[in-house]
Amino acid sequence: MRGPLTLRIVAALVPVLTSIATVDAAPRPAVLEATTRADWRAAGLDGTGCYWSPRRGGPIHFVAAGNTAMAKVGGRIVILKPRRDARPLFPFTHDAWRADDLTIRVVDTARIRAMGYETVTTDAVLIVTRRNVTTRLRGSMICGS
Repeated sequence: MRGPLTLRIVAALVPVLTSIATVDAAPRPAVLEATTRADWRAAGLDGTGCYWSPRRGGPIHFVAAGNTAMAKVGGRIVILKPRRDARPLFPFTHDAWRADDLTIRVVDTARIRAMGYETVTTDAVLIVTRRNVTTRLRGSMICGS
């Protein structure tokens, strides 16, 4: 298969292959990974505060207590501190967090889904921005002690 037809096929494929390579180079959204109790303890986040899960009763992807929050991104634990524009979330923590190139804002709907003796579960959205790529994640925020 040599000749003008082959050249036309190759010429048609070059832009397609180039666009595929460009898509792979685009920044990817920050994917929050499941954390463990050992991760929370290592970050000093045992006790009263809030945690977020993509589904009720599911794995925990974000934890906040007092002036410290944590998430796992790319297999590493990221410790976040309140942003200057942070407002109170629950009595013991904040709604906006930052660490290096990662920011997380909690948008709590205040729509109560469950109440325990010392906890409350609401619908919440995390707005996660990393390297100028923003992702909105819907899930449950559980706050209490």
